[in-house]
Amino acid sequence: MIKTGLFDQSHLSTLKKAVDVYAKRHQVTAQNIANVETEGYRSQQLKFEEYLDGADRKLHGARTHSGHMSLGRSEIQQADATIEARDSDYDNGVNNVNIDDEMTDLATNDLSYRLATRLLSMRYQMLRGSIKGTMR
Repeated sequence: MIKTGLFDQSHLSTLKKAVDVYAKRHQVTAQNIANVETEGYRSQQLKFEEYLDGADRKLHGARTHSGHMSLGRSEIQQADATIEARDSDYDNGVNNVNIDDEMTDLATNDLSYRLATRLLSMRYQMLRGSIKGTMR
């Protein structure tokens, strides 16, 4: 099996995971915006990057038998994002949703989502082109 270059599946799975995380983050941010005037609502945030911090610096063990324990970092597909209450002292008079921060988060997340989907699309175009024999 070819593990490097064009056929390396790790890039595809990483991009797919990124698209999933950005979609979930969009939902959380949209929920915060929708509840900006809901009394007592506490804003939420999606935490994911914290789980990946330093993952590339950890050892990764290979399992040679299905009964063996996994060693070191887990694959990115196994990492899950968690939704947590946002620690904020902001008070808009109704709850702690700061609409300016939420709109900024929404725009930033939108750009990240667009970049990830564009890269994923380009990756599939390269694979399609190599299968058809149209790559230069």
